[in-house]
Amino acid sequence: MPVELWFPVPFLIHDVEAAIREVTHAKVMTYLETEGAKRDVSLAPVESVETSYYVPKQSALEDARLDELKEILLGTGKSFIEGLGLAPIPLEIERAWINVFRPGAQEAQHSHDSSLLSASYYVEAPEGCGDLVFPDPVGARRSHRAFTNTTGSTFFTMPEVAFKPQAGRLVMFESWVQHSVQCNKADKVRISLAFNLRRAL
Repeated sequence: MPVELWFPVPFLIHDVEAAIREVTHAKVMTYLETEGAKRDVSLAPVESVETSYYVPKQSALEDARLDELKEILLGTGKSFIEGLGLAPIPLEIERAWINVFRPGAQEAQHSHDSSLLSASYYVEAPEGCGDLVFPDPVGARRSHRAFTNTTGSTFFTMPEVAFKPQAGRLVMFESWVQHSVQCNKADKVRISLAFNLRRAL
């Protein structure tokens, strides 16, 4: 009798083609040198990451003119919804911001509950720059695993899953999912773009 897997947490991993990856990288690096970026990308109030998240009207997609990436993001969102088995949902980008993790920077666990989908896109991701970590969202199961010493490396027993960042990679997930970023132990900067998508108004 097989053991079945229920209540999964869906993720979609999309590696952007080289040409768009290179264009996006060039545009983001150029944008980070502008006066607007120097004003908007600043140290988070309670974190070690430098981010434009706290400038609500700022859009990394618009300010850096990332039209190619915007199309990929919306297309990936459409594929995600289809993969869930839901009827099509018209999507729009609610927020788009830049995160800069200098050596030693990290980000605590959080979620984006008011949105539908969230995503991270990696512009620069040196070796050892910090994984994107998702804990098992079932708190009772995490406690049970720890108490009974039944933590393991299978879908049924993992207490968390970690995605290693890779330049040009997009990781998409439902916005309710808690996540964090490990400490950047590289000697180079980790640069990512983050997005929240919602049902189009």
